Amino acid sequence: MFFRRKFSFWLSIISIIICLSDYLGVGIANIILVRLNPIIDTLIFTEPFESFMVDVNNPRWGTNSALISVRFPTYIIHFGTFLILGILMDYLIRIIKQK
Repeated sequence: MFFRRKFSFWLSIISIIICLSDYLGVGIANIILVRLNPIIDTLIFTEPFESFMVDVNNPRWGTNSALISVRFPTYIIHFGTFLILGILMDYLIRIIKQK
């Protein structure tokens, strides 16, 4: 299969697994989802995007700030950043192989 050798395919699969794990309540997936994605980590505490990406009315927000209850747009942004990163890596590999 052609897609199995692409970074964009594998990073998209990894992103889906991280998002599903976070949605199902695995704590480490939340840390990976928010803290290891620089775009989400920057946007999640910026005022116009905070209410768009984070469920601030969740009671867990005040008791445990390490686990942030995120909304659906956060998952879309996470998937998009991993997909774009994979496409860039595939493009760079193609350029290097052509030389």
